Amino acid sequence: MRIFPSLRENFGRMAAQEERLVPSSQAKLDELFLHWLSLPDAQQFVLSLLSNVRKGKPIGSVGSGFTSPNAEDKTSGKNLASPPPRSPTGRSPKHSPENNREGMWMDTKDGNLSKELGKDGDLHHAPHQEDAVMQDKQHPAARKPDASLSLPRFYNPKQPSDDVLGAAKLELEEMTQLFNSNPEGLNSENFISFATKVCGYPSFLAPTLFEKLAGDETKVSQAKCRFWWENSMKHKKPEARLFDLLKGQGSNYVTREDWMKHLRFLLDTHPGLDFLKGTPEFQDRYLECVVERIFYVNNRAENDKMTQLDFVKSNLVKVLKYVDEEPDINKVLDYFSYEHFYVLYCKFWELDNDHDFLLDRDDLVKLSNYALTYRIVDRIFSGACKPLSSGTPDKLGYQDFIWLLLSEEDKHSETAIRYWFRGIDLDGDGYITPHEMEYFYKEQLHRMDCLAQEVVQFEDILCQMTDMVKPAREGYISMLDLKRCKQPGVFFNVLFNLTKFIQYDQKDPGQIFNERATPELTDWDRYAKIEYARLAMEEDQGEYADEIDFGGEGGDDV
Repeated sequence: MRIFPSLRENFGRMAAQEERLVPSSQAKLDELFLHWLSLPDAQQFVLSLLSNVRKGKPIGSVGSGFTSPNAEDKTSGKNLASPPPRSPTGRSPKHSPENNREGMWMDTKDGNLSKELGKDGDLHHAPHQEDAVMQDKQHPAARKPDASLSLPRFYNPKQPSDDVLGAAKLELEEMTQLFNSNPEGLNSENFISFATKVCGYPSFLAPTLFEKLAGDETKVSQAKCRFWWENSMKHKKPEARLFDLLKGQGSNYVTREDWMKHLRFLLDTHPGLDFLKGTPEFQDRYLECVVERIFYVNNRAENDKMTQLDFVKSNLVKVLKYVDEEPDINKVLDYFSYEHFYVLYCKFWELDNDHDFLLDRDDLVKLSNYALTYRIVDRIFSGACKPLSSGTPDKLGYQDFIWLLLSEEDKHSETAIRYWFRGIDLDGDGYITPHEMEYFYKEQLHRMDCLAQEVVQFEDILCQMTDMVKPAREGYISMLDLKRCKQPGVFFNVLFNLTKFIQYDQKDPGQIFNERATPELTDWDRYAKIEYARLAMEEDQGEYADEIDFGGEGGDDV
């Protein structure tokens, strides 16, 4: 019959294809299988199975033995209990139902299957090694679990960890002890212990929490504290706790006004800020500077809304705790240093000739001895780098200047990269192209020529900047490319700050030494330290005697 030559041809082609892919042992098995299939008895056996399948008759259960073609009922097909044999080159897992079927491994080298079959048509062979192992595993003693093994608990992100549960237990015990000592409630003084030890807040935020819980009363009961702790504190991370305290009622974000309101208690309690108590105008400017620096670093959306995610990604909890513990406010370089505020304010005041607390283009170009080009100054006043908050067209306010100076003196920060990238990206397509780079560099060329500096042509600059940034797409520098670059400040300085460009090109030894001596400081920290020393020296020598006010009508000196 034609079916068997076809089967032989098909299996022959399969064997030829598989022979190139499998080891020699697999090729030998294929050879034995084809030899068995070519036997007349085996062909009759396969035909019987196919006949049963066409007639809808059952062919037996998996694991039953073969019926020999030489047995008494070999033509009836009634004793055929095994499924058709499959190719031994299958890729099923070792313990899959297909590979656990009996009758797969048989010796057919003599070409006679009847020797392998009993009189009942069942296949008799020694138990396979895997079968023996499986039988051992089915023994009750083998199924007994090992007491030394313990499966890890399934991770549930909504279930508090053991550390969180332990911390909550300690907080509850601390609250219980606190109210055992104050059964009538907590006043504003002993409430600080609840805010710091139970809630984990810095002490200068205790008045904020006291007002929230006490309302018009002079004491807070245990019931109110327990309710607040259960609903707003328990099992929450410090960042989430801080966010819940500072945000307004029903709000999903923290604004600048929220920060100003809550940090005002810091001015009354921190020993490093006692000298400001007699000058409320400077207190306001200091707080405004602190809040603006907080938003500069942590408000990635660059709006007036700090989300909980901003708090989670920030170092605010750590910094606020440090402020609470450190009596010298100038050691807190992040956000709160008074020396940093002093530098920012005095630099602004130096540029503001008419003291209207606003800067125009003529004022700003004088920054750092005319370091910035007119073209980048125009981009700043256009709002391309950051929308202006002064409320006056073509004028820079105090908050705008804080963002500008922080970005100018530390171009490695993510905020500074975003700030200057938007300024250079003239068409706003998200890429800086050679055409845009050349637009800004032309003014640098003119300045170098006027100052008798060695002129570096744009073609050379373009090659150097491309090698330094290594953009993912040739000819298009993205913001991500600059963030990955180790020297984004050099890239920007080449385009619009001639002073720093020359310093880098000449490898100023003083700058290199300063950077290596203080690796823990940022570029802004180093600048503020040097500039504060200069301003203090000028003031001591009487060279910085201009009177400073806050409304253009006279006031106190800084």
